[in-house]
Amino acid sequence: MKVPHLSVGLLSIASLITIPFLVPQSAFAQCVQSHTGVQLNMGKSPAEQTHNTQFDNQGSCTGNVNSSTATQVNLGGNNPRQHQEVRQETRGGRGNPSGVNGPTVSVDVVTPVNVQTPENFPY
Repeated sequence: MKVPHLSVGLLSIASLITIPFLVPQSAFAQCVQSHTGVQLNMGKSPAEQTHNTQFDNQGSCTGNVNSSTATQVNLGGNNPRQHQEVRQETRGGRGNPSGVNGPTVSVDVVTPVNVQTPENFPY
């Protein structure tokens, strides 16, 4: 049985028309807020190392990134104090065309490091 060339051509055109509807949509990332900090003290006595990070956002958000970094270094001294105060606010962002909305992701990492120096060290 022979299939007429016109039928094969129409079938090919119909399959090409449906391809764009089968291609998956692009991924959309949620909004991210992050702060990374280091507090380094080198001396004979340990430092008091504190931090306060405040993240504010309007809930569901897509496509925004808010990031900050901070480094504090102290050499010597008596009873040193190191403090990091961070406030980030994220508003708006693109809507998520997939209709799936999730919360804004907030990540806070501050690493305090105290290195006690030996007696013959100048600090």
